[in-house]
Amino acid sequence: MNYSSLREFFYKLYNICLLMMFLPIGTFLVIYYLLLTNQISPSIQSEQVEQIILIVFPILAVLDLTIVHLVVRRKFSLLNREISLGVRLEKYFSVAVIRLSAIVATSLFMAAGLFLTGSEWFAIFFLVLVIWLAFQWPTPRRVSKDLKLRGDEEQMVLTKGEAFK
Repeated sequence: MNYSSLREFFYKLYNICLLMMFLPIGTFLVIYYLLLTNQISPSIQSEQVEQIILIVFPILAVLDLTIVHLVVRRKFSLLNREISLGVRLEKYFSVAVIRLSAIVATSLFMAAGLFLTGSEWFAIFFLVLVIWLAFQWPTPRRVSKDLKLRGDEEQMVLTKGEAFK
């Protein structure tokens, strides 16, 4: 993608991130509502299987997010070798979408756990993932930190290009 300004870069990045997050939030809310109104019932009725799912799903979620975190960190270290800020931001866009996609997939996994078991623990797990997303959200400060920007480049990203007009 080509961007005419940093403001446009963040505008497009935020829009894509928001659209991606609507999918798991909407899915989770629908499943939660349907369970609360007894329009659907949990698919798994066995207490033992429910306990196994309550243990396995969060472990798989943590493993997934840890692997993605390590891969993304490696990609950011490769991005830091680029000379041009424009090229780094261009590549940052795709890495940020990958990171968010992992959180979205894991959130959908928690929605599936809620559907299968009806356990309110999956609502808590989902809330933890939303909070985790808040810490991973690609704000200008987060972009500067991820790309290890310093000096003028950092100031440019933090002000979305307004400091140099």
